[in-house]
Amino acid sequence: MGLGLIVYLVPFGEIAKTLNKLEPQRFSLALLIYGISYLLRTLRWKYYYPNTPFGKLFFTTSVNTLLNNLLPARLGEFSIFVLLNRYDKNLKETVKKILKVRLLDGFALLTLFSFAVISVNFNPLWASVIAISVYPTAVLLWNKLPLEQKFPKLKMDGIAFALSVGALFFKLFSVYLVFHFLPLDFLKFTIGFLGGEISTILPIHSLAGLGSYETAFSLALKIFTGESFKKGFEVGFLSHSFLLGGSLLLGLLSLPFLVRGKP
Repeated sequence: MGLGLIVYLVPFGEIAKTLNKLEPQRFSLALLIYGISYLLRTLRWKYYYPNTPFGKLFFTTSVNTLLNNLLPARLGEFSIFVLLNRYDKNLKETVKKILKVRLLDGFALLTLFSFAVISVNFNPLWASVIAISVYPTAVLLWNKLPLEQKFPKLKMDGIAFALSVGALFFKLFSVYLVFHFLPLDFLKFTIGFLGGEISTILPIHSLAGLGSYETAFSLALKIFTGESFKKGFEVGFLSHSFLLGGSLLLGLLSLPFLVRGKP
């Protein structure tokens, strides 16, 4: 299904022309910025695992991201439990920490998404006010749910949340930097990009996200900006290709160090 959509909707001749427009210096800078997003995510893990060497957490982040991107239906997420449990043998505590981090990912995504959508359709000032209120509101609502027997209560971890937002923003900006010449301004691109990101955290994620990422990218653009589905699919395909390539590079480079247990 996913591959069928790509074959049907992606004009590979136009994609080749687009790739020929890439600037090597800008592409290299984008890879560096993409790497910074990994560093920020590693710092966030360090916040919850202060006694674990930074290098081990970085390699863990890189390999887990690669598996999450490649395996369908979020099966790659199981790897994070195995990898992090090496640093904390208390499985219950490991699960709690992973849940907190994944919730922070969701809150960060919702914060940037609400800002972009409201800015494009209404007013950047109101967008800022609402975006700032997303995290505290989400924490408050979560703690109101009758889940305390199974799930941890959340507190306002401003540092961890800021790292989550920063990591997501640098990831977004790295992709936009590569394809800045495409016919989408930054805020509209942000809406599509975050739509694609939503697909990666849901069970609808296909093998390597092929088709599902692009569909979510283009649907977000279509619903919230009115852009054509086909145009959004093309931009989503290019964005997804960069993200897969970046995660493959960092994941494969990190794997030998993680296996050998190097710090």
